Order: sequence, then C-alpha cells, then structure tokens
Amino acid sequence: MSENLWQTELLIEKDRGLVFSEIAPYETYTDNLGELFRANQKEYGRCISKQYTERKDGSSFQSGWVFQKREKYTDCDKTYLQETWITVWSDPPVRKPAQWEGGEYAFA
Repeated sequence: MSENLWQTELLIEKDRGLVFSEIAPYETYTDNLGELFRANQKEYGRCISKQYTERKDGSSFQSGWVFQKREKYTDCDKTYLQETWITVWSDPPVRKPAQWEGGEYAFA
C-alpha cells in the first residue's frame, strides 16, 4: 500500500463543455481524505457532488469529488465556469492500454 493518496484531475470548461486539462495520476502529500478534500476545495472551489464509479456487478462506490468555480480566461476579462473532477486512490493506479481490433487496414 502506498504511503499517501493518489489523485487525477479532469478540468472542464462547463460553459462550452470542453475538457481543457487532464492530469495523470500523481501521489499527493497526504494519506488523509479530509485533508485532501479541503486542499482540493481551496484550489477548485465548492464541492457540488461526489463522483461515483460503477462496478462490474452494477453497484457503485464513491471514487472522488466534483468541484466548481468561476475562473477568468488568461487572454481576456471574460470568465467561465470551471468544473474539476477529482478521482482518488489509496494505491497508484495502472493504465492498461486498449488494443484496437477488427476493421481492415486501409494500406493492407
């Protein structure tokens, strides 16, 4: 088991429905969920929801939080609604790349 919690961040511009940043899993500075929640809330705004993940058997469990705040564009004075989805793990997650199957290659 890892000493600290791990998290990913998915940042969305809600006004236009655009994902503008996806941060790969990284080890946080703490093993305390409450402390991590408060740090993310300070960075990403108010918590508007828990995030849930569905198991293969159809049941679900909390896997993170969803935060929201109004942010200013870097190149003008307009603002947008930023939504941040935080997923938290107690051990580092491992990406298993998908393999494309089927179809025919155009150059074969």
